[in-house]
Amino acid sequence: MPGYQEIIVLIITGIAFTIAGVKIYQKFTRPLDGCSGCASDCSGCELKDLKNEILENKKKKEASALRPEK
Repeated sequence: MPGYQEIIVLIITGIAFTIAGVKIYQKFTRPLDGCSGCASDCSGCELKDLKNEILENKKKKEASALRPEK
């Protein structure tokens, strides 16, 4: 029968693995959200520039898809 110390260790280890799993899941599902929660204005941030470029390209593709082909 496990003692209370082992139970506490198992609980803490389980919480740590859960947090790590959530962080890894978020990293792969939302890779460009690195600047959310940033205290600075993120001017000159390469990640922010890349994110803006991707959004602009996406908007251009959507706009061209809505225009009828001639």
